[in-house]
Amino acid sequence: MEHTTIRGRIRYTSKKKEIMDKVRGGETYIITVHTDGRRTLRAHCAIDENSPRVLRDSIQAYDANWGPTHAYNQLTVDEEFVGSGWYRFTDTYAECEAFTVREGRSSYRMEYDGRPCTFGSHPIQADGMHCRNYDLSKGPGEQTSSHYLMTSFHHRGADGPMLLRRQGMFLVYMGDEKVTVEAGTFDAHHFRIGKNNDDNYMGTDIHPPYHLWTSTDGNYILYKAYCTGYMQTYYELVEFEQRKNFF
Repeated sequence: MEHTTIRGRIRYTSKKKEIMDKVRGGETYIITVHTDGRRTLRAHCAIDENSPRVLRDSIQAYDANWGPTHAYNQLTVDEEFVGSGWYRFTDTYAECEAFTVREGRSSYRMEYDGRPCTFGSHPIQADGMHCRNYDLSKGPGEQTSSHYLMTSFHHRGADGPMLLRRQGMFLVYMGDEKVTVEAGTFDAHHFRIGKNNDDNYMGTDIHPPYHLWTSTDGNYILYKAYCTGYMQTYYELVEFEQRKNFF
């Protein structure tokens, strides 16, 4: 069956002085791109820096217009199973069937007008894919997308999984740059997520700036990313492979 397979590995490190450039986890992923434009992301993510240490298995699918269609998320925190959830998205509602240790068996249904622009399940490669909501034809600048849904509001996605809604994603396209990471040298789009543009922000009431560099081929493969301010997290693509009909 005709398809394209994209495989990658992302290393998580820190820019905090006390653990500068120390490995704090990582992510491996496989993306299937179908001939009709649909795609599926499968990601295995680990954060080992300190508690809460997170191990996540995530699958999410998109239609040809990058609208989320369905997803699955399984979460382990500090060596213990926390929960899992299955999601389905339509143009008028989203639904989730979940089991968590804290809440037990749960069913969620959320009504809305218009399919969410994306689904935030916390893989870093999925963050790169959020950037496709910026209309590049308008050049560098600022745009706010429609509403989007998430499994968790925790920065590490360390609770839930549940069904949560945000009103809009604020995206800044900062132009194109050439970036070099362990996986190679690439032409990249540079984005920033969030209205906060203070890279020295050390407060905790709002998210610090989140910079991302993604591929220019329409797949939005994440080459590198970092959060500044008090988070000081850094992400780098260290392995990458793309092939036709490869499994």
